[in-house]
Amino acid sequence: MKHRLKRMLRRLVALVFHHLGLRGAFRRARGGVPVVMFHNVGHAEETAYLPGHMKTSTERLRRLLQLLQRARYRFLTVGQMLTALKAGEVPHDAVVLTFDDGYRDNFEVLLPLLKEFDATATIFVQTGPMKGKLNWLHHYFWVLHQRGPHALGAMLAEHVSRQHTKADLLALPAGDVAGEYELKRLLKYDVLPEERDEILRRIFDEAGGDERKLAEEVYLSPDDCRALDAAGIELGAHTVNHLVLSSLDENQQRREIEGSLRDLQSWLGHEVPTFAYPYGRLWDYDEHTLQILEDLGFESAITAMPGVNDAETPRFELKRFAMNDDSNMGEVMCDVDGVYTWLERRGLRLTV
Repeated sequence: MKHRLKRMLRRLVALVFHHLGLRGAFRRARGGVPVVMFHNVGHAEETAYLPGHMKTSTERLRRLLQLLQRARYRFLTVGQMLTALKAGEVPHDAVVLTFDDGYRDNFEVLLPLLKEFDATATIFVQTGPMKGKLNWLHHYFWVLHQRGPHALGAMLAEHVSRQHTKADLLALPAGDVAGEYELKRLLKYDVLPEERDEILRRIFDEAGGDERKLAEEVYLSPDDCRALDAAGIELGAHTVNHLVLSSLDENQQRREIEGSLRDLQSWLGHEVPTFAYPYGRLWDYDEHTLQILEDLGFESAITAMPGVNDAETPRFELKRFAMNDDSNMGEVMCDVDGVYTWLERRGLRLTV
């Protein structure tokens, strides 16, 4: 009930401040730079198996770029934002667009759209798929698209070793949305990682999945990365296999982070200063992660926690807002212009 009320209040604020043209009055008082997070762009047939919360249509992204351009925003990369913040500047007319994972549509669809609006962005790339290796999440999404959460949960329950997890997999909430949410949570945090990966790979293979072919169809190639880099798009590291870093020991974390860093550096021929945490919530990384990033020479890292960024924001815990096809455009623009930030400073927290 509390979450539903918060959603209703967010929508009401957007109706008032966005549709009446009042949100721009909050920008100078925002006190930080907003970063917007996306995943894949467009609705290509190859990515039909990916869930809706990872998708933004070309039309919706074009509409956002139009609104930002009309509001006289200028587009920065994460690196450019950090440079400004280090210099003591908090540009009220700046916004950063980020795209996670490294989908092929970021080159084929996103790049032409950014050029159309004279915009730039930062793309955070997981490098394993570019060598033909998909992580467990894509095996999961691909089979989920075919079978649904409850059938997949029953299949997984046949193989997991933990009895309490087996019971949870067989007792998913009714309804596809609630069932999928709980199933993904169990796979991320409750099922043993090695066991999860092996079981999902086996189910994926038995269902006719072709890992290398899917990786080539869905993800950027090293040549695509070089072309994006040459076009002025910043590329950042995002691990090799997109695992929950806090679930790994220190050596495993280092291999994941350093592996993606070295891959990108070898493909691009220059340093890669920024990083994005897989999943990006505060519990998805730990003190080992932060130390590894420092040791490897990263200048910044970004989470999936909402908020704006100023000179006091920890450089390894930058914040951003998410957007997808289900997002209300008025709410996104109120996030960008700082309406919800202004309300939060006065005790009404409506960020999500």
